Amino acid sequence: MLYCFSTTAPKPSAEDLLASYSKGKRDFTNHDLSLLNLAKANLSGANFHQAKLQKINLQGANLLNSDFGRASLSHASLRNAKLARAYLSHADLAGADLRGADLSYAYLSNANLRGANLCGADLTGAKISDEQLATARTNWATIHPSGKRGLW
Repeated sequence: MLYCFSTTAPKPSAEDLLASYSKGKRDFTNHDLSLLNLAKANLSGANFHQAKLQKINLQGANLLNSDFGRASLSHASLRNAKLARAYLSHADLAGADLRGADLSYAYLSNANLRGANLCGADLTGAKISDEQLATARTNWATIHPSGKRGLW
């Protein structure tokens, strides 16, 4: 089944999205949220499946247990974001800034990490392949899925 982003619904503002979330809305499937500033927002457990999140600012955001399956997060700012146990299968994270992000036990199978910055990220227990990691930037502070630090 092919999904596409809604072109009829107006793009929500960061304030509208946060207000919806605080009222219990958790499903943002197929929404275009590109360029929004949601730094330090609490969006844990939200569903962003197949959402368009290009160049979004989620720096320091709480995204625990969130679904980003097949979402487009290219060039997103996710620095120091809490993405533990997040579902990121087939997500496009090309050029994303994930420095210092908590990706422990995240499911990153088939995610595009080309040019993503994972320096200092915690990948303890994450489902991710060596081939995927080879396309991203890592450093001595990056924690491997095995729990060990160091360069790949």
